[in-house]
Amino acid sequence: MLRFCLAGEYPVDTSRIGGGVLHVMHLLGETFAERTDIDFHLVAFAKGFEGVTAVERPGMVLHCIGQPKNRIVPNLLTQAARVASVLREIKPDVVNSHHCVSTEAAVLAGCRVVHTVHGVTHREVRFLRGRAKLAAWFQGYVQRKALSKADAVISVAQYGLDAYAPWIHGPTALVGVPVDDVFAEVPPLTPSTGVVFAGAINRRKNLGALVRAMPAVVRRHPNAVLHACGAVLDRRYKADLDAFVDAEGIGQAVRFHGVVDRHTLASLLGQSVALVLPSYQETAPGVICQAMAAGRPTVASPVGGVPEMIEDGVTGFLVDPDDSETLADRLIRLMDEPGMARRIGSAARETARERYDRHKVADRILQICSSLVTHRKQGDNHGP
Repeated sequence: MLRFCLAGEYPVDTSRIGGGVLHVMHLLGETFAERTDIDFHLVAFAKGFEGVTAVERPGMVLHCIGQPKNRIVPNLLTQAARVASVLREIKPDVVNSHHCVSTEAAVLAGCRVVHTVHGVTHREVRFLRGRAKLAAWFQGYVQRKALSKADAVISVAQYGLDAYAPWIHGPTALVGVPVDDVFAEVPPLTPSTGVVFAGAINRRKNLGALVRAMPAVVRRHPNAVLHACGAVLDRRYKADLDAFVDAEGIGQAVRFHGVVDRHTLASLLGQSVALVLPSYQETAPGVICQAMAAGRPTVASPVGGVPEMIEDGVTGFLVDPDDSETLADRLIRLMDEPGMARRIGSAARETARERYDRHKVADRILQICSSLVTHRKQGDNHGP
């Protein structure tokens, strides 16, 4: 039986998961734990506590490795040794790592490792300020270094593989972002004037473009409501949004929900006509996969790996990030023409079933990881 290890950052509170990669780690952990054909270990490092614990759970052994809060650069330097120590005890046949630190740790421990790329950190730096900018720059450096040592690399988008091509030396594969079953259970689209945004409240995610589109949408559909979900990472940016909302008198049409759980997000999508993500930079946002699985059109920027996910006019719309006028037009069309919105949503849901089903994603990851073990036993260094 394959001794398989999933490794990376993990949410401390699984009822309120704040980031896309944390969602993926949690969902893959649940999915792999349902299998009976692997000896599954999850090596998880989480912020806010120190020490190492190992807990047996149904279908897996969960190894938790604490790391202090607000020490991003020191943690990147020291956490790999702690994770490597745990991996030496587990002795996995192969590790699927979702963080540069756990990839470095697997190399230190002498394990075969498949690194999964979720984001292109060095292209996100220009949207950050202060300590966050320094930390992202350093993490980008560690990420590139780790990729150069991985036995194979998975990416959630071709964009990620292209961005890191100079540092990748092993075989590569594309695997979609897994989606929780709750989104597939959202009822088919009915006429609606709700809109959902889900992402960090900061400059990169560019919620401002959507907020600036709302006055035109509200003039056409007075009951239109924007549900903005996500943590405020830039208070000055949020203050500017609040000032615009007040100046335009659209407070009743813009609601900030903060970080929400997957059930709340699924419920909000069920009340809405579309997801909107007007970001300046993305790789393959999990929330787009969730909206597609829920049968909702997505209106998003044609940046990074997003055009790989959305076929313009078929499963959603692609709109330049600073074009609030066109963004408003697309939303008004979806509200005016529920038949078209339903058709686009159905096409999106069908695409999601094929690409983002969590069991299919887990199968593909195991196929890639198992092939590395098989080739190693055969004395062949070629990957999947």
